[in-house]
Amino acid sequence: MGTALDAFMERASIRETVRRAIKEVSKRPLKEILAYAIKGEIDSTNLYRHLYRNLPEGYPRETFRRFISMEKTHERKVRSIFSSLFPAEEPPDVPFKSWAEVLAEGDFRLRSVGDYLKALEIAMDAEQLSEGVYTMLAEMMEDPMQRHIMEGLARDEREHYEFLKKEYDFYSKIEARKALDELVREIKGR
Repeated sequence: MGTALDAFMERASIRETVRRAIKEVSKRPLKEILAYAIKGEIDSTNLYRHLYRNLPEGYPRETFRRFISMEKTHERKVRSIFSSLFPAEEPPDVPFKSWAEVLAEGDFRLRSVGDYLKALEIAMDAEQLSEGVYTMLAEMMEDPMQRHIMEGLARDEREHYEFLKKEYDFYSKIEARKALDELVREIKGR
């Protein structure tokens, strides 16, 4: 029988970039995986802060504000576990590109539904990646309480992903309808 991480990879319909990132992270020592999880929580906090601050009325801003709080709590929990396993050490820099860097590379000013969809794609990838990392960490934890915390974090990330996916599906339909309306106008205009 495979590991919980293998089951996650099979169950989740995750994009190849996320799948590769999880495999790369899984090859690192525990200290670096925890550091990566901390970095991921900081990135997610910043992404949700960006969405909260930049989305107009009518979008789920309050949900993103709640996610900001949850991601900060996740970071504290992972830092606490890191400190208990590696006393008097700071999390090392990890050699992986962060989602914040991906976001910064693009122009994510959220001027359209399409911009929101791109931001949601990044957030969905980040949540799936976090779920996979926490599932892996749960398997690595010898302490039952630490394992339980990691399993809870993985569930939280799954819930975030499910919300983001519903948002993505809803706004994708709006974007598709808009494109269809434009096509019909073009055809009628000929």
